[in-house]
Amino acid sequence: MYLEHHFANLGEAFYSKGLIQPLLEQRLVEFNQSLAAFLSIDIKSNDTKRILSGEEPLSSSLSMVYAGHQFGGFSPQLGDGRGILLGEVRGQDGLLYDLHMKGAGPTPYSRRGDGRAVLRSCIREYLASEAMAALSIPSSRALALYDSREAVYRETPEPGAMLLRVAQGHIRFGHFEYFFYQGKHAELDQLIDYCLEHYYPDCLDTDSPIESMLIEVVKRTARMIAQWQAVGFQHGVMNTDNFSFTGESIDYGPYGFMEEYQPNWVCNHSDYEGRYAFSRQPGVGLWNLNCLMRCFSKHLERDRLIAILQRYELELQSHYDSLMMNKIGLHDEQDLQVLLPQLFTILEAEKMDYTVFFRLLSHYQQGDFNLLLDEVVDRERLSVWLENYEVARNKHNLSWSQVSDAMLAVNPKFILRNYLAHDVILAAEQGDYLPFRRLLNVLNHPFDEHVESNELAQRSPEWAKSLEVSCSS
Repeated sequence: MYLEHHFANLGEAFYSKGLIQPLLEQRLVEFNQSLAAFLSIDIKSNDTKRILSGEEPLSSSLSMVYAGHQFGGFSPQLGDGRGILLGEVRGQDGLLYDLHMKGAGPTPYSRRGDGRAVLRSCIREYLASEAMAALSIPSSRALALYDSREAVYRETPEPGAMLLRVAQGHIRFGHFEYFFYQGKHAELDQLIDYCLEHYYPDCLDTDSPIESMLIEVVKRTARMIAQWQAVGFQHGVMNTDNFSFTGESIDYGPYGFMEEYQPNWVCNHSDYEGRYAFSRQPGVGLWNLNCLMRCFSKHLERDRLIAILQRYELELQSHYDSLMMNKIGLHDEQDLQVLLPQLFTILEAEKMDYTVFFRLLSHYQQGDFNLLLDEVVDRERLSVWLENYEVARNKHNLSWSQVSDAMLAVNPKFILRNYLAHDVILAAEQGDYLPFRRLLNVLNHPFDEHVESNELAQRSPEWAKSLEVSCSS
């Protein structure tokens, strides 16, 4: 394994050097073989094993410093409080990818914390990041999971663990906020040049590289959030320090995949005011981008920054509409604008499972109302909607079976339901990782039928509706 470390070349204004501090009786319990092959990492190599586990110290490993707006309030200094950036490896696509260890031990940015992660949170992040990647949503990935016999204290003692994460980059909006509000203009310029060179090199050939880069950041962020909304994903903690400058979904804590359709659903029980509710995510994305744009106020005129931000809503709406057209099997945007709001009103009133409904709709054949009517109380209202839906579908004389196949390719059968994560965590804490691997298998191929695992596609049982996730998750 050949490690590069371009970020380390920026200098210690950007980080503190640090090492992985291995856990007590640490074990490698899961390794992502397909991702490792893409990154040309051979886990059978003893040297690689020792480097990734922290047994072999890396002189260039570090923890990054940044700031961030957290639930609307500004924190002038944050940083990797439990993470170590090991370096970069080159993928088969020729791009560099960061290797970042979560739960590696205390750093100068731990803020009196222990710098550790628990098995529960590592499993949740492993499953979520791989599920998102399988849904074609830009995301960090999970490469390796380590458990241990070390107790880590949260509300109660829990088994300590570490998660090795992979992403194109770990630069956050908060990195720019840190240098801007500290008045460190030379370092801010360094960071901008670094991002242009490593993440947006095509922008260097334009008349205004910084402007071109920011336009691309806005577009990537808008498309990412459109994908969240289309699949029913809620991040839970959309702070600016959790937003990636490369447009990837990162930092999976109290996330959730929506089950009963509730536009104002809040998955994070620490979010008492519902700041990051599902329906608010698009607006929060714009708010965060506005925070980012302020950091470039000495590089671009205010009017140009505003013009860049104005691209966000159009990009998000157009991408969301395209995704929903595919989900619902329509080809006329006017039909979508009429039928989709009507459908959401029905789903909300019926407390219908978002994923189950769209999967059933994918199987729906003309005139066969009962498949869907059996799922609702108000059969007449849904019947009227289905009649109008059929008229819209028939406008284009497309084969219903072909449209159905296309819908099945974008409407997953399997999502990461909270109770499924809960069950595999309980088993893993007892040393049984078979349920984890079985769930991971269907999440890696969420559009396949997996008839042997049909129960993993079922709605949550009543007892599971009381499960809570919070920032400690």
